[in-house]
Amino acid sequence: MEHHQGSYAIVQFCPVPERLEFLNIGLVLVVPSLDSIHVRFARGHSRIDRFFGKQSKAYLDALKDSFEVRLRDELKRSIHESSFDIFIQRRANDIRVSRLLPVQVQDPEMDFARLFDELVGEDDPVMREPRMRRKLREAFVSHRVEQFLERPSDVDLPEYGLKVSVPYGYQNGCYNLIDGMRVPSNVSDGLREAGKRSMEGGLIWKHFEKGACKRLVVVGDFAQQSNEFYNAVREQFEGSNVRLHRLDDMRPLLNDIIDNADEHGKIHH
Repeated sequence: MEHHQGSYAIVQFCPVPERLEFLNIGLVLVVPSLDSIHVRFARGHSRIDRFFGKQSKAYLDALKDSFEVRLRDELKRSIHESSFDIFIQRRANDIRVSRLLPVQVQDPEMDFARLFDELVGEDDPVMREPRMRRKLREAFVSHRVEQFLERPSDVDLPEYGLKVSVPYGYQNGCYNLIDGMRVPSNVSDGLREAGKRSMEGGLIWKHFEKGACKRLVVVGDFAQQSNEFYNAVREQFEGSNVRLHRLDDMRPLLNDIIDNADEHGKIHH
């Protein structure tokens, strides 16, 4: 496989720069020859709270989102190192960015994931993502679409006293909230899990039907269930305006993500 010259930079949180205390919270990888940009932040905040004291989750999330949007917008015009240097010189908030460092890249998505684990990592082991979400992430990385996906905020449904958290989102005219679903081998347990997701998806659709449309999209691992069971779950989901995809047949979902990448401001080459 061909090698490409890339550069990476570490994103750090530093609320009191004069104390020279910094904490790695994100990573940027650019590969100019592939017009490739990757940005990722650690999802949790417990390390920041331990290091600097309790911080506002809303502020930290907004800080990360703002940085990523501005960086991608800046590098859309020029992906070269000089553009990145100009961008980081303008930073004047609690985020600090290192200068770009060289790295040889063979597979941008996999190399970026490896660098992120080595230099940043996620928060405490107790916060490990569920196995099905890990499978979902691995599928998106291996099919090279993770860069087109967003990390949506929790969906708050106050009228039901419910908050729904999903790992991925993307826009295709309706905002799609993607989550994985493990389907147990026991049919009763599988029906219970499917019923829970159908209910959540129906409540999300109803809450947003008069405003900006939002829809739950579920990728299920049906390896231990029959096609008849899958078809029954899909029919139930359709009645709740939930879209269902199989983990072993994600091509329709992947194609939709890719097809809508350019239209909704993502970089796709």
